[in-house]
Amino acid sequence: MRMNKHLNWLLVGLQFFIFSAQGREVPPVQKKFETTIRRLTSPEFEGRAFRSEGGRKAAEYLAGIFRQAGLRSPDRVKEYRQPIDGGGQNVIGLIEARGPEARDEYVLITAHYDAFGGPFTGAADNAAGVAVLTELSRLAAAESLPRHLLFIAFDGEEQNKAGSRFYTDHPVIPIEKTVATISLRNFGRGMSDYLPETLYLFGSEQSPQLRDALGRNRDGAAHLAFFGTDGLHILEREHFDLSAKKIPFLLITNGYNYTTHNRQDVPERLNFNALDKHVRSISKALFEIARTEGRIEWAAEPIYDAAEASDWERVLTALREAVIKSPGNEAGLAQLDDVLLELKRFRDRPIQDTKARETIIHRAARLCWMIASPNAVEYLDLQARAQAQQSRGEREKAIESYEKLLKFIEEEYRRDDPTVQSIRDRIEALRK
Repeated sequence: MRMNKHLNWLLVGLQFFIFSAQGREVPPVQKKFETTIRRLTSPEFEGRAFRSEGGRKAAEYLAGIFRQAGLRSPDRVKEYRQPIDGGGQNVIGLIEARGPEARDEYVLITAHYDAFGGPFTGAADNAAGVAVLTELSRLAAAESLPRHLLFIAFDGEEQNKAGSRFYTDHPVIPIEKTVATISLRNFGRGMSDYLPETLYLFGSEQSPQLRDALGRNRDGAAHLAFFGTDGLHILEREHFDLSAKKIPFLLITNGYNYTTHNRQDVPERLNFNALDKHVRSISKALFEIARTEGRIEWAAEPIYDAAEASDWERVLTALREAVIKSPGNEAGLAQLDDVLLELKRFRDRPIQDTKARETIIHRAARLCWMIASPNAVEYLDLQARAQAQQSRGEREKAIESYEKLLKFIEEEYRRDDPTVQSIRDRIEALRK
Protein backbone atom coordinates (compact mmCIF):
# COMPACT_ATOMS: atom_id res chain seq x y z
CA MET A 1 0.00 0.00 0.00
CA ARG A 2 2.80 2.40 0.93
CA MET A 3 4.54 1.71 -2.36
CA ASN A 4 1.32 2.45 -4.28
CA LYS A 5 0.75 5.65 -2.32
CA HIS A 6 4.23 6.94 -3.15
CA LEU A 7 3.75 5.87 -6.75
CA ASN A 8 0.50 7.83 -6.95
CA TRP A 9 2.17 10.96 -5.61
CA LEU A 10 4.99 10.46 -8.11
CA LEU A 11 2.50 10.20 -10.97
CA VAL A 12 0.64 13.31 -9.83
CA GLY A 13 3.92 15.24 -9.64
CA LEU A 14 4.95 13.97 -13.07
CA GLN A 15 1.63 15.04 -14.58
CA PHE A 16 1.98 18.49 -13.02
CA PHE A 17 5.48 18.79 -14.49
CA ILE A 18 4.25 17.71 -17.93
CA PHE A 19 1.33 20.13 -17.91
CA SER A 20 3.58 22.95 -16.70
CA ALA A 21 6.13 22.20 -19.39
CA GLN A 22 3.38 22.11 -22.01
CA GLY A 23 2.28 25.52 -20.84
CA ARG A 24 5.79 26.83 -21.44
CA GLU A 25 6.20 25.25 -24.88
CA VAL A 26 4.39 28.06 -26.69
CA PRO A 27 5.02 31.45 -25.03
CA PRO A 28 2.45 34.20 -25.72
CA VAL A 29 4.63 35.95 -28.31
CA GLN A 30 5.01 32.71 -30.28
CA LYS A 31 1.23 32.25 -30.15
CA LYS A 32 0.88 35.72 -31.70
CA PHE A 33 3.19 34.70 -34.55
CA GLU A 34 1.33 31.48 -35.15
CA THR A 35 -2.09 33.15 -34.96
CA THR A 36 -1.09 35.81 -37.50
CA ILE A 37 0.59 33.38 -39.89
CA ARG A 38 -2.16 30.76 -39.76
CA ARG A 39 -4.80 33.43 -40.31
CA LEU A 40 -2.97 34.90 -43.31
CA THR A 41 -2.48 31.46 -44.87
CA SER A 42 -6.03 30.28 -44.11
CA PRO A 43 -8.69 29.63 -46.80
CA GLU A 44 -10.40 32.82 -45.64
CA PHE A 45 -7.81 34.90 -47.53
CA GLU A 46 -7.62 32.59 -50.58
CA GLY A 47 -3.85 32.84 -50.94
CA ARG A 48 -3.74 36.68 -50.76
CA ALA A 49 -3.27 37.17 -54.50
CA PHE A 50 -2.79 40.73 -55.71
CA ARG A 51 -6.07 42.49 -56.60
CA SER A 52 -8.17 39.65 -55.18
CA GLU A 53 -10.96 39.60 -52.62
CA GLY A 54 -8.75 37.49 -50.37
CA GLY A 55 -6.06 40.14 -50.60
CA ARG A 56 -8.57 42.83 -49.62
CA LYS A 57 -9.66 40.81 -46.58
CA ALA A 58 -6.02 40.31 -45.57
CA ALA A 59 -5.49 44.08 -45.78
CA GLU A 60 -8.47 44.64 -43.46
CA TYR A 61 -7.04 42.11 -41.01
CA LEU A 62 -3.63 43.83 -40.96
CA ALA A 63 -5.22 47.27 -40.59
CA GLY A 64 -6.98 45.91 -37.50
CA ILE A 65 -3.67 44.70 -36.05
CA PHE A 66 -2.09 48.14 -36.56
CA ARG A 67 -5.11 49.79 -34.94
CA GLN A 68 -5.01 47.48 -31.90
CA ALA A 69 -1.26 48.01 -31.52
CA GLY A 70 -1.83 51.77 -31.22
CA LEU A 71 -0.46 52.86 -34.60
CA ARG A 72 -2.05 55.87 -36.27
CA SER A 73 -3.34 55.93 -39.82
CA PRO A 74 -1.20 58.54 -41.67
CA ASP A 75 -2.90 61.72 -42.86
CA ARG A 76 -2.80 60.76 -46.55
CA VAL A 77 -4.20 57.28 -45.88
CA LYS A 78 -7.79 56.31 -45.08
CA GLU A 79 -8.20 53.67 -42.38
CA TYR A 80 -4.59 52.50 -42.77
CA ARG A 81 -5.05 51.51 -46.42
CA GLN A 82 -3.43 53.13 -49.46
CA PRO A 83 -5.32 52.13 -52.64
CA ILE A 84 -3.09 51.17 -55.57
CA ASP A 85 -4.11 52.33 -59.03
CA GLY A 86 -5.86 49.46 -60.80
CA GLY A 87 -6.57 47.52 -57.59
CA GLY A 88 -4.87 46.24 -54.48
CA GLN A 89 -3.85 48.19 -51.40
CA ASN A 90 -0.86 48.84 -49.16
CA VAL A 91 -1.47 48.82 -45.40
CA ILE A 92 0.33 51.61 -43.51
CA GLY A 93 0.57 52.49 -39.81
CA LEU A 94 2.53 55.28 -38.10
CA ILE A 95 4.24 55.55 -34.72
CA GLU A 96 5.13 59.18 -34.12
CA ALA A 97 8.39 60.33 -32.58
CA ARG A 98 8.22 61.18 -28.88
CA GLY A 99 10.40 62.81 -26.26
CA PRO A 100 12.50 65.98 -26.02
CA GLU A 101 14.82 64.88 -28.85
CA ALA A 102 12.02 64.08 -31.31
CA ARG A 103 12.98 64.68 -34.95
CA ASP A 104 10.86 64.99 -38.07
CA GLU A 105 12.56 61.99 -39.70
CA TYR A 106 11.16 58.59 -40.62
CA VAL A 107 12.42 55.03 -40.58
CA LEU A 108 10.33 52.75 -42.82
CA ILE A 109 9.82 49.08 -41.88
CA THR A 110 8.21 47.04 -44.65
CA ALA A 111 7.14 43.53 -45.64
CA HIS A 112 4.95 42.32 -48.49
CA TYR A 113 1.78 40.46 -47.50
CA ASP A 114 0.60 39.14 -50.88
CA ALA A 115 1.16 35.63 -52.18
CA PHE A 116 0.17 33.80 -55.40
CA GLY A 117 -3.35 32.67 -54.52
CA GLY A 118 -4.99 29.27 -54.09
CA PRO A 119 -2.67 26.73 -52.45
CA PHE A 120 0.34 29.04 -52.88
CA THR A 121 -0.24 30.85 -49.58
CA GLY A 122 3.39 31.74 -48.75
CA ALA A 123 3.94 31.00 -45.04
CA ALA A 124 7.66 31.82 -44.83
CA ASP A 125 7.42 34.09 -47.89
CA ASN A 126 5.95 36.24 -46.55
CA ALA A 127 3.24 35.67 -43.94
CA ALA A 128 6.03 35.12 -41.41
CA GLY A 129 7.69 38.35 -42.53
CA VAL A 130 4.40 40.17 -41.92
CA ALA A 131 4.08 38.53 -38.48
CA VAL A 132 7.56 39.87 -37.65
CA LEU A 133 6.48 43.30 -38.94
CA THR A 134 3.31 43.42 -36.83
CA GLU A 135 5.06 42.22 -33.68
CA LEU A 136 7.75 44.87 -34.18
CA SER A 137 4.98 47.46 -34.44
CA ARG A 138 3.52 46.31 -31.11
CA LEU A 139 6.89 46.52 -29.38
CA ALA A 140 7.75 49.88 -30.93
CA ALA A 141 4.41 51.40 -29.91
CA ALA A 142 5.42 50.93 -26.27
CA GLU A 143 8.73 52.78 -26.75
CA SER A 144 9.53 56.48 -26.73
CA LEU A 145 11.67 56.97 -29.83
CA PRO A 146 13.06 60.20 -31.33
CA ARG A 147 12.27 59.24 -34.96
CA HIS A 148 8.93 58.40 -36.55
CA LEU A 149 8.42 54.76 -37.55
CA LEU A 150 6.29 54.00 -40.60
CA PHE A 151 5.20 50.36 -40.92
CA ILE A 152 4.08 49.28 -44.42
CA ALA A 153 2.63 45.95 -45.53
CA PHE A 154 3.00 46.04 -49.31
CA ASP A 155 0.57 44.44 -51.72
CA GLY A 156 1.57 43.14 -55.16
CA GLU A 157 5.23 42.49 -54.34
CA GLU A 158 5.05 39.13 -56.12
CA GLN A 159 3.73 41.01 -59.17
CA ASN A 160 6.76 43.08 -60.13
CA LYS A 161 6.79 44.96 -56.79
CA ALA A 162 3.53 46.74 -57.65
CA GLY A 163 2.80 48.00 -54.13
CA SER A 164 6.27 49.29 -53.32
CA ARG A 165 6.62 50.90 -56.75
CA PHE A 166 3.31 52.68 -56.21
CA TYR A 167 4.40 53.87 -52.77
CA THR A 168 7.68 55.23 -54.19
CA ASP A 169 5.65 57.33 -56.65
CA HIS A 170 2.98 58.23 -54.07
CA PRO A 171 4.72 58.39 -50.65
CA VAL A 172 2.52 59.27 -47.68
CA ILE A 173 5.40 61.20 -46.11
CA PRO A 174 8.02 63.20 -48.05
CA ILE A 175 10.79 60.96 -49.36
CA GLU A 176 13.40 63.48 -48.22
CA LYS A 177 12.28 62.89 -44.62
CA THR A 178 12.90 59.14 -44.93
CA VAL A 179 16.32 58.37 -43.42
CA ALA A 180 16.37 54.56 -43.68
CA THR A 181 14.27 51.63 -44.90
CA ILE A 182 14.14 48.10 -43.49
CA SER A 183 12.62 45.35 -45.63
CA LEU A 184 11.60 41.99 -44.10
CA ARG A 185 11.33 38.85 -46.21
CA ASN A 186 11.37 35.06 -45.68
CA PHE A 187 11.35 34.07 -42.02
CA GLY A 188 10.96 30.90 -39.99
CA ARG A 189 12.83 28.42 -42.22
CA GLY A 190 16.50 29.33 -42.08
CA MET A 191 18.63 28.77 -45.16
CA SER A 192 16.75 25.70 -46.40
CA ASP A 193 16.15 24.66 -42.77
CA TYR A 194 19.78 25.20 -41.76
CA LEU A 195 20.87 27.82 -39.20
CA PRO A 196 17.26 28.76 -38.36
CA GLU A 197 18.25 31.40 -35.80
CA THR A 198 20.61 33.33 -38.11
CA LEU A 199 19.46 36.55 -39.76
CA TYR A 200 21.08 37.81 -42.97
CA LEU A 201 21.32 41.58 -43.30
CA PHE A 202 22.07 43.13 -46.69
CA GLY A 203 22.85 46.84 -47.00
CA SER A 204 24.72 47.94 -43.89
CA GLU A 205 27.89 48.46 -45.94
CA GLN A 206 26.40 51.67 -47.34
CA SER A 207 25.85 53.43 -44.00
CA PRO A 208 28.32 53.73 -41.08
CA GLN A 209 25.48 54.62 -38.71
CA LEU A 210 23.47 51.51 -39.61
CA ARG A 211 26.61 49.40 -39.34
CA ASP A 212 27.36 50.74 -35.85
CA ALA A 213 23.77 50.35 -34.63
CA LEU A 214 23.56 46.79 -35.88
CA GLY A 215 27.01 45.86 -34.65
CA ARG A 216 26.00 46.50 -31.07
CA ASN A 217 23.42 43.70 -31.37
CA ARG A 218 25.37 41.23 -33.48
CA ASP A 219 25.19 38.26 -31.14
CA GLY A 220 21.92 38.76 -29.31
CA ALA A 221 18.95 36.39 -29.47
CA ALA A 222 19.76 35.70 -33.14
CA HIS A 223 23.12 35.78 -34.88
CA LEU A 224 23.36 38.65 -37.39
CA ALA A 225 25.35 38.07 -40.59
CA PHE A 226 26.15 41.25 -42.58
CA PHE A 227 26.30 40.58 -46.34
CA GLY A 228 27.00 42.97 -49.17
CA THR A 229 24.13 43.83 -51.48
CA ASP A 230 26.29 43.03 -54.51
CA GLY A 231 25.32 39.40 -53.89
CA LEU A 232 21.62 40.14 -54.18
CA HIS A 233 21.57 40.18 -57.97
CA ILE A 234 22.09 36.43 -57.67
CA LEU A 235 19.37 36.03 -55.07
CA GLU A 236 15.83 37.26 -55.64
CA ARG A 237 15.58 41.01 -55.14
CA GLU A 238 11.90 41.38 -54.27
CA HIS A 239 12.36 43.95 -51.55
CA PHE A 240 11.80 47.65 -51.04
CA ASP A 241 14.57 50.19 -50.85
CA LEU A 242 15.26 53.78 -51.82
CA SER A 243 18.94 53.25 -52.57
CA ALA A 244 18.53 54.99 -55.94
CA LYS A 245 17.84 58.10 -53.89
CA LYS A 246 20.87 57.41 -51.64
CA ILE A 247 18.71 56.51 -48.65
CA PRO A 248 20.30 53.76 -46.50
CA PHE A 249 18.42 50.46 -46.46
CA LEU A 250 18.50 46.98 -45.00
CA LEU A 251 17.04 43.76 -46.33
CA ILE A 252 16.64 41.38 -43.40
CA THR A 253 15.89 37.73 -44.13
CA ASN A 254 16.14 34.37 -42.40
CA GLY A 255 17.21 32.82 -45.70
CA TYR A 256 15.85 31.17 -48.83
CA ASN A 257 14.57 27.61 -49.02
CA TYR A 258 13.32 24.93 -51.35
CA THR A 259 9.66 25.78 -50.73
CA THR A 260 9.93 29.42 -51.84
CA HIS A 261 7.06 30.18 -54.30
CA ASN A 262 5.96 26.58 -53.74
CA ARG A 263 2.69 25.17 -52.41
CA GLN A 264 4.74 23.42 -49.69
CA ASP A 265 5.46 26.78 -48.03
CA VAL A 266 3.04 26.13 -45.16
CA PRO A 267 2.91 27.12 -41.44
CA GLU A 268 3.65 23.55 -40.29
CA ARG A 269 7.19 23.89 -41.62
CA LEU A 270 8.01 27.07 -39.66
CA ASN A 271 10.23 27.38 -36.60
CA PHE A 272 8.18 29.60 -34.27
CA ASN A 273 10.82 29.59 -31.54
CA ALA A 274 13.29 31.08 -34.03
CA LEU A 275 10.76 33.76 -35.01
CA ASP A 276 10.65 34.93 -31.40
CA LYS A 277 14.43 35.33 -31.40
CA HIS A 278 14.33 37.13 -34.75
CA VAL A 279 11.96 39.77 -33.39
CA ARG A 280 13.99 40.28 -30.25
CA SER A 281 17.15 40.93 -32.26
CA ILE A 282 15.50 43.07 -34.94
CA SER A 283 13.62 45.17 -32.37
CA LYS A 284 16.85 46.02 -30.55
CA ALA A 285 18.50 46.98 -33.85
CA LEU A 286 15.46 49.03 -34.89
CA PHE A 287 15.42 50.97 -31.62
CA GLU A 288 19.17 51.60 -31.95
CA ILE A 289 18.64 52.99 -35.46
CA ALA A 290 15.72 55.15 -34.32
CA ARG A 291 17.85 56.56 -31.48
CA THR A 292 20.99 57.13 -33.56
CA GLU A 293 22.30 60.64 -32.98
CA GLY A 294 23.01 62.89 -35.93
CA ARG A 295 22.29 62.04 -39.55
CA ILE A 296 22.02 58.50 -40.90
CA GLU A 297 24.23 58.85 -43.96
CA TRP A 298 24.71 57.07 -47.28
CA ALA A 299 28.39 56.22 -47.77
CA ALA A 300 29.95 57.03 -51.14
CA GLU A 301 32.07 53.86 -50.91
CA PRO A 302 30.79 50.66 -49.29
CA ILE A 303 32.63 49.27 -46.26
CA TYR A 304 32.05 45.53 -46.05
CA ASP A 305 31.88 43.60 -42.81
CA ALA A 306 35.03 41.88 -41.56
CA ALA A 307 33.09 38.70 -40.74
CA GLU A 308 31.33 38.45 -44.13
CA ALA A 309 33.58 35.70 -45.49
CA SER A 310 33.31 33.74 -42.23
CA ASP A 311 29.52 33.98 -42.29
CA TRP A 312 29.33 32.82 -45.92
CA GLU A 313 31.64 29.94 -44.96
CA ARG A 314 29.31 29.08 -42.08
CA VAL A 315 26.27 29.03 -44.37
CA LEU A 316 27.86 26.99 -47.15
CA THR A 317 29.33 24.49 -44.67
CA ALA A 318 25.83 23.91 -43.32
CA LEU A 319 24.26 23.70 -46.79
CA ARG A 320 26.91 21.23 -47.93
CA GLU A 321 25.09 18.66 -45.80
CA ALA A 322 22.05 19.08 -48.05
CA VAL A 323 23.94 18.03 -51.19
CA ILE A 324 23.41 14.35 -51.99
CA LYS A 325 26.78 12.67 -52.30
CA SER A 326 26.58 11.00 -55.68
CA PRO A 327 28.80 10.78 -58.80
CA GLY A 328 26.58 13.33 -60.52
CA ASN A 329 27.25 15.90 -57.78
CA GLU A 330 31.00 15.40 -57.47
CA ALA A 331 31.85 18.38 -59.69
CA GLY A 332 29.48 20.64 -57.76
CA LEU A 333 30.88 19.53 -54.41
CA ALA A 334 34.42 20.14 -55.65
CA GLN A 335 33.41 23.67 -56.65
CA LEU A 336 31.79 24.18 -53.25
CA ASP A 337 34.91 23.00 -51.45
CA ASP A 338 37.01 25.34 -53.59
CA VAL A 339 34.86 28.31 -52.57
CA LEU A 340 35.06 27.29 -48.91
CA LEU A 341 38.85 27.27 -49.11
CA GLU A 342 38.83 30.77 -50.63
CA LEU A 343 36.49 32.04 -47.92
CA LYS A 344 38.81 30.69 -45.21
CA ARG A 345 41.60 32.86 -46.59
CA PHE A 346 39.54 35.97 -45.81
CA ARG A 347 38.38 35.12 -42.30
CA ASP A 348 38.11 38.20 -40.06
CA ARG A 349 38.99 40.72 -42.74
CA PRO A 350 36.69 42.57 -45.16
CA ILE A 351 36.77 41.82 -48.87
CA GLN A 352 36.84 45.29 -50.41
CA ASP A 353 38.38 44.61 -53.82
CA THR A 354 35.76 44.34 -56.58
CA LYS A 355 37.53 41.50 -58.41
CA ALA A 356 37.96 39.52 -55.20
CA ARG A 357 34.29 39.96 -54.38
CA GLU A 358 33.30 38.68 -57.81
CA THR A 359 35.43 35.56 -57.50
CA ILE A 360 34.69 34.80 -53.84
CA ILE A 361 31.55 36.47 -52.45
CA HIS A 362 29.54 36.29 -55.68
CA ARG A 363 30.45 32.62 -56.15
CA ALA A 364 29.47 31.88 -52.55
CA ALA A 365 26.11 33.62 -53.02
CA ARG A 366 25.48 31.77 -56.29
CA LEU A 367 26.21 28.37 -54.73
CA CYS A 368 24.07 29.20 -51.72
CA TRP A 369 21.17 30.11 -53.98
CA MET A 370 21.56 26.97 -56.10
CA ILE A 371 21.52 24.66 -53.08
CA ALA A 372 18.84 26.48 -51.06
CA SER A 373 16.45 27.15 -53.98
CA PRO A 374 16.56 24.16 -56.37
CA ASN A 375 13.19 25.13 -57.86
CA ALA A 376 14.63 28.46 -58.97
CA VAL A 377 17.59 26.68 -60.56
CA GLU A 378 15.30 24.27 -62.41
CA TYR A 379 13.21 27.20 -63.61
CA LEU A 380 16.28 28.94 -65.05
CA ASP A 381 17.51 25.71 -66.66
CA LEU A 382 14.15 25.12 -68.34
CA GLN A 383 14.00 28.73 -69.47
CA ALA A 384 17.54 28.66 -70.89
CA ARG A 385 16.85 25.42 -72.78
CA ALA A 386 13.67 26.78 -74.36
CA GLN A 387 15.33 30.05 -75.36
CA ALA A 388 18.32 28.22 -76.88
CA GLN A 389 16.05 25.97 -78.94
CA GLN A 390 14.08 28.99 -80.12
CA SER A 391 17.26 30.84 -81.16
CA ARG A 392 18.41 27.77 -83.13
CA GLY A 393 15.10 27.66 -84.97
CA GLU A 394 14.03 24.35 -83.38
CA ARG A 395 10.40 25.40 -83.25
CA GLU A 396 8.70 22.17 -82.10
CA LYS A 397 11.30 21.50 -79.43
CA ALA A 398 11.06 25.10 -78.21
CA ILE A 399 7.26 24.87 -77.96
CA GLU A 400 7.57 21.64 -75.98
CA SER A 401 10.15 23.20 -73.63
CA TYR A 402 8.12 26.37 -73.08
CA GLU A 403 5.02 24.27 -72.32
CA LYS A 404 7.04 22.27 -69.81
CA LEU A 405 8.27 25.52 -68.27
CA LEU A 406 4.71 26.85 -68.07
CA LYS A 407 3.50 23.67 -66.36
CA PHE A 408 6.38 23.86 -63.89
CA ILE A 409 5.40 27.44 -63.01
CA GLU A 410 1.72 26.62 -62.62
CA GLU A 411 2.26 23.50 -60.49
CA GLU A 412 5.61 23.86 -58.71
CA TYR A 413 7.28 27.27 -58.75
CA ARG A 414 5.06 30.31 -59.16
CA ARG A 415 6.28 33.41 -60.96
CA ASP A 416 4.67 36.80 -61.56
CA ASP A 417 1.82 37.16 -64.05
CA PRO A 418 3.83 39.15 -66.67
CA THR A 419 6.41 36.33 -66.78
CA VAL A 420 3.69 33.72 -67.27
CA GLN A 421 2.04 35.80 -69.99
CA SER A 422 5.35 36.30 -71.81
CA ILE A 423 5.83 32.51 -71.99
CA ARG A 424 2.32 32.06 -73.37
CA ASP A 425 3.01 34.76 -75.95
CA ARG A 426 6.19 32.97 -77.04
CA ILE A 427 4.31 29.70 -77.46
CA GLU A 428 1.60 31.38 -79.48
CA ALA A 429 4.16 33.15 -81.69
CA LEU A 430 6.02 29.87 -82.33
CA ARG A 431 2.82 28.13 -83.36
CA LYS A 432 2.02 30.65 -86.07
